[in-house]
Amino acid sequence: MTLKIALICIVGIAVDVCFIRAEYAGKMAKATALKGMASFFFVLLGFLCYRENPSPFGKLVMIGLVLGMLGDILLNLRNQLEGGKSMKIFAVGILAFLCGHFLYIAALLNCSKRILLPAILVTALLSVTAIPPLMKRITAPNKGLKVFGYVYLVTVIAMFSCAAVLLAMTGATAANAVFTIGGLLFVFSDFIMIYYSFGKKIKPLRAINLLSYYAGQLLIAVCILLA
Repeated sequence: MTLKIALICIVGIAVDVCFIRAEYAGKMAKATALKGMASFFFVLLGFLCYRENPSPFGKLVMIGLVLGMLGDILLNLRNQLEGGKSMKIFAVGILAFLCGHFLYIAALLNCSKRILLPAILVTALLSVTAIPPLMKRITAPNKGLKVFGYVYLVTVIAMFSCAAVLLAMTGATAANAVFTIGGLLFVFSDFIMIYYSFGKKIKPLRAINLLSYYAGQLLIAVCILLA
């Protein structure tokens, strides 16, 4: 199983790099196809881990990974559209990710209900500290999308907070530690994504955004086996 995991991760990362190169080259149709292929590999990884170690935790994470793949495809598809249609596709893609994060949170809460209150407090503290400085540096197309951005960022921070609090309260198991690292990569990636999308388009940031996101999804998928 370890060899399978390594091979899937290596191939998935290689496809993700090909996707980044295609997007940088402006080949958006090719990039969308490659992005879907790259996402398929973290879903495949999750499926194989779930088959090896089926659990309620794994089922919720598995569905979250599928929603992440859907979000990936939609977010890249928007680059082939213009104006209002592009923003609508972007919003639906973010909504898919949002639903995936709720499932990740539900999976973590199923591990221990005791983490709920501390996780809420950590989420509030991190959100108040980190989100306003980002929002001051971007220009969203409309107020509704900016509000949606706040909701999304609070949710992804909540996912990381649940993982971090679970790690602190129940001990450093492999699953808890790996999920916390994956969640942190997800937060890091999404902050960069929003800054790149609505702030300054500094080219290297896009690659950092995509690679850190992909690593986060792979780590979260592996947690299904470790749980």
